[in-house]
Amino acid sequence: MLNPELTQASNALNTPYNKAYEYPHIVFDDFVDPTILKDVEVESRYLTENYEEEAWRFAGENDEHEDQVLKRGIKELDKMLPATNLLCRYFNNPEFLKFLKNITGIDDLVPDWNYVGGGLHATYPGGSLNIHHDFNYTDDMGPDRMYRKVNLLVYLNEKWLKEWNGSLELWESDVSSEFKTILPQYNRAILFNIEDAPHGHPNPLNCPEGECRRSLAFYYYSKTPPNNRLYSRAHWKHGNELL
Repeated sequence: MLNPELTQASNALNTPYNKAYEYPHIVFDDFVDPTILKDVEVESRYLTENYEEEAWRFAGENDEHEDQVLKRGIKELDKMLPATNLLCRYFNNPEFLKFLKNITGIDDLVPDWNYVGGGLHATYPGGSLNIHHDFNYTDDMGPDRMYRKVNLLVYLNEKWLKEWNGSLELWESDVSSEFKTILPQYNRAILFNIEDAPHGHPNPLNCPEGECRRSLAFYYYSKTPPNNRLYSRAHWKHGNELL
C-alpha cells in the first residue's frame, strides 16, 4: 500500500530524518498507492458530506474547547468504511512498522490499536487546532507504561487551497516561532518525533461550506521514556508558554 520507492529508500532516509531542524521530521509526497488512497478519499468525503446521517461514527463534540474547534474523528475500526479500515490496519502492521523503525531508528516502536486521538480526522469551516505539545505516555496499552514517540499524518483532500488555511505549522521547541508550514496536499504525509515538537493549524479554516480538512493520524509508542517532561494531556500554546 505504501509507495514502493519509499520502502526501498527507508534506510537512506534515517539520517535526513534524524538531523532535521529542531526535531526529527520528514515530509513525503505520493505516500500511499493512489488507487487505495482514492477509495479512502471517496469514503471520507462521503462521511463528511453526510455528517448528520453518519454522526454516530464520529466522536469529538465533547472534546471541543477554545484550542480545538470543530474537529471530529472516527477511531473505532468497526465504525470506519472498508478502504479506510484497511488502510488504518495497514499502518499498524509489521511491514509498515519496519519502515518506521528504519527511518526513525526507534527499534521498539509499537502501534496503538485503539487509535486514541488518531484515526480519521475532519475539521470543518471555522475550525482550528491550536499549537500544542501532544500527550506523551499512556498506561492503557498493557502491563507497562508506554511512551508516545512518533506521529504520522496523511492528508486526504484532493483539492486544498493555501488561502483556506489549515496548513500544519511546526514550531520551535520553546514556542518562540514557527519554522515550517506544510500545506495539507492530497497524498502528502508528515512523520515526526513528538518530543519538544509543538505543532498545529491555529488559523480558522476558510474553506467553503460543504468542504472540510480531512486526514488520517497514527501514533506510535516505545517503552523508552522521553528526555523531556511527561504530558498526560495536550498542552496548548498561550503566549509563549505551553499550558
